[in-house]
Amino acid sequence: MAQPNYNMNDAANLSFVVSQTASIEQRVLEKKYPDITYASDIPVDTSANPWATSVTFYSSDKVGKARLINGRGDDIPMANVNLAKHDVSIHMASIGYSFTIEEIAQAQMLGMSLDSMGASSARYSFEKFVDDVAYTGDTQMGVTGLYNDTGVTTVAATGVWSGLTAAQILTDVNTLLSGAWSGSLGIEHPNVLKLPLAVFAQIASTQVSTGSDKTILEYIKTANVHTATTGQPLQIAADYRLTTKAVAYAKDPDVLKLIMPMPFRFLPMQVDALDYVVPGIFRVAGLDIRRKGAIRYMSGVA
Repeated sequence: MAQPNYNMNDAANLSFVVSQTASIEQRVLEKKYPDITYASDIPVDTSANPWATSVTFYSSDKVGKARLINGRGDDIPMANVNLAKHDVSIHMASIGYSFTIEEIAQAQMLGMSLDSMGASSARYSFEKFVDDVAYTGDTQMGVTGLYNDTGVTTVAATGVWSGLTAAQILTDVNTLLSGAWSGSLGIEHPNVLKLPLAVFAQIASTQVSTGSDKTILEYIKTANVHTATTGQPLQIAADYRLTTKAVAYAKDPDVLKLIMPMPFRFLPMQVDALDYVVPGIFRVAGLDIRRKGAIRYMSGVA
């Protein structure tokens, strides 16, 4: 039986690897990762040029106040708009995968497809990196995230929630939500509440009172100030990144967005010594919080 030719530069071998990687990448890009939540929690903006080095936007604030004047007065008060320029730097990152010449030769010999585990791992590494940047930032990039921004107001809980009544916990929740609402003259409406895992489990499994068939979680969902003022549901979820802090925020692209001009993409396969390497790249600017008043932290819930 003739032995196959495994010369790294052989056209047949290259064609085999290229066709395999194209199939693998298509499967991996379509795969869902249930423990990655940034795309469902935070608006993602991919509209900038993929190779832009920064994104610039302007925020505006209306100024001026009408007042009474004399019918013949010439001192007309003027309204104006103050513009503030903001620049957000974009960073490039990479993660890839490779096949050894042995893996390729064995796949050809057995008539099997190349394993997609490397590509899947690369894709997951990208998702995990962006997920962490979105929530807790990145020191190398010099950015903070949704849960640790230094410009967000923090209030203290009445006490550890495991020791509070349902009514006291609801008061804390409404203090968190209404702080943004009243502090902005009714403009900001946080519609998401994130809690530590243990706290979420506690309110989801504890009845409002003895004999009640309603949990504290169900009670909060119907009696919170956001639902009362807007008629919209309050989204309540747990996050392992939170330990003692609750976070309320408005899920709105005018409030916050994750800027990612270049979502993850695989580059063409390259030959490196005895490996076939498939690099992957992406470009991300981190979380851009444009209206910090729509976010509130509460310390000491656990």
